[in-house]
Amino acid sequence: MPYTVFVASDVFGRKTNLELEFPFAPTMAEMTKQTEIAFTAEQNSIRPGNNNPFMVSKFHIVDEITDDWVEVTGANQLRNFCQLYCFQPHSTRYTESQGHIPPAKKAVMSYNGSMGTGMSSRSPNHHSPSWQQPSQHGYDAYHPSHSHSPTHASPVSRGYTAPPPVQKNGHALPENVGHDEKVRLTFEEVDANKNRVIEHDEFSRSLRVCGLEFTTTTCDDLFRKADYDNDGNINWSEWQRFCELYPALLDSLYYRLKAHWEHLAETGRIDQYKSQRPGLEDRERQAQQALEQAQNDADDLQRRQADADANVQDAQDKARAADDAARDGMGDIDRARQNKADRDRDMQAEKERERQAQQRAAESGREMDDANRRAAAAQQAAEAAEAAEKRALEALQNAQREKERQQNIADQARREAQAAQDRHNQIIGDIPRTVEKARGACQDADRDLQAAEAKQRELNQKAHEAQQGVHDAQRRKDDLGRQMQAARDRQDPAQRALNDARNALSDHDRQVTDMEERLAQEDAHKKQLLDEEKDIVRQEIELRAQRENLEAKEGELRSAHSNFFHAAGRQSPGRSRSPAHGTPGKYDTYRPTY
Repeated sequence: MPYTVFVASDVFGRKTNLELEFPFAPTMAEMTKQTEIAFTAEQNSIRPGNNNPFMVSKFHIVDEITDDWVEVTGANQLRNFCQLYCFQPHSTRYTESQGHIPPAKKAVMSYNGSMGTGMSSRSPNHHSPSWQQPSQHGYDAYHPSHSHSPTHASPVSRGYTAPPPVQKNGHALPENVGHDEKVRLTFEEVDANKNRVIEHDEFSRSLRVCGLEFTTTTCDDLFRKADYDNDGNINWSEWQRFCELYPALLDSLYYRLKAHWEHLAETGRIDQYKSQRPGLEDRERQAQQALEQAQNDADDLQRRQADADANVQDAQDKARAADDAARDGMGDIDRARQNKADRDRDMQAEKERERQAQQRAAESGREMDDANRRAAAAQQAAEAAEAAEKRALEALQNAQREKERQQNIADQARREAQAAQDRHNQIIGDIPRTVEKARGACQDADRDLQAAEAKQRELNQKAHEAQQGVHDAQRRKDDLGRQMQAARDRQDPAQRALNDARNALSDHDRQVTDMEERLAQEDAHKKQLLDEEKDIVRQEIELRAQRENLEAKEGELRSAHSNFFHAAGRQSPGRSRSPAHGTPGKYDTYRPTY
């Protein structure tokens, strides 16, 4: 479908509003080019001659949110059936003045360069014709004069765009027009096939559309009265004459046709408003899905945070267990160190005992040497005694006794020496075993200490790992907390978007309901007025028929009177006048005052 834009500007000090049609949404370059072509052609049509070409400086458009005129900076601001105001570059021949923007008319040159069709009643302000142009320096004093009711929020403020003005076949009849304009507009409306004459079926159909359900005889009679030359069609001059004869019927046709198109336009607006509901429902569904997704994300993050809390608690428990084990390990190390210290003291004690045993062994060695010396001395003494026995027989008995005594002493000394040797060997034999045992105990204590220290290092490593696990779990918990907060932050806009979508849908339904109720009330009011008007039109038709009958009878009377005067040889009455002196001619009309 074509893309229509209404562009207003100042042409020779007069506000002009042109309707430009494009095969599709135009770019700003295309908009500028077509505006310059259209307004240049408009200038030439108003003042033929060598005119300077129309130049575009900038466009302004009414912002639907603020109702302010704002500058058009991109094609995305344009809408189908939108109203623009074009400023020209400053110059000595161009002065901008404030004024109302008139209804739009077809551009002299269309988008493809062909000639336009003249006036068009389509305009975005057909329902509020008092738009004002924007100011180049400010917008506060030049808003569109239509206002929104404070109790009915504008659809734009609820987040969706109002549809463009709906027209049926381009019809939007003005409210207050003169008789001649009503004649012209009703002729164009009734002439459905645009062949510049009104045919019988067009006339009958228009009466039915307007709710003037006359009988077939009445419709035929009215058409026959309008068709003055009886050619089966009503031309323009015949329609003018007919409307002069039936001004109430003209008013009824005009306002009924106007009400018909307005009803269709309002119905179209309601349909277009209704057509927006699926989009609003989709928006609500999308907002609901976004909210549900945000809630699911928040729930999932909450579950993950609960798991993270459990992991943190578990890591803390493990860390406490590792710390306890490390403390127990330190106790084992302390005990191992104490054991090693005890073994060291035992070893020192064994070394002291070894030293003492060695001293005793040395002493026993000296004693053994003394015993050996005494044994040797005793042996020498025995040998000396034997020699003395030989030398002194007389002292044989004494010597024998001494011998036996000395022999006994020698035996005792040998026994003592053997015992000392045995003791010495035992002491010498016991010393290595005790030291080696103490040395083995020290080595075992060293190994226990090393094992305890290794175990302590392992426990310390586990405690460090457990503490690091606590930190990692806490960090994951904090990350999940931030993600959960972000999810909640996303959830709030999603909830607001859902509320906005629901409010927009509710406002849309309320707006449609209000429009339908207003339309029904207007239709009921108009029906009541039209029913009252129908009686007036019927009376007008009946009075016109009675008047025609009276005029026919008056003509017969005047004809009989004239014949009588001629037959009686009298002069004709002075009331008879020629058309040159004011007698109504064939196409003269009588227009009563209403």
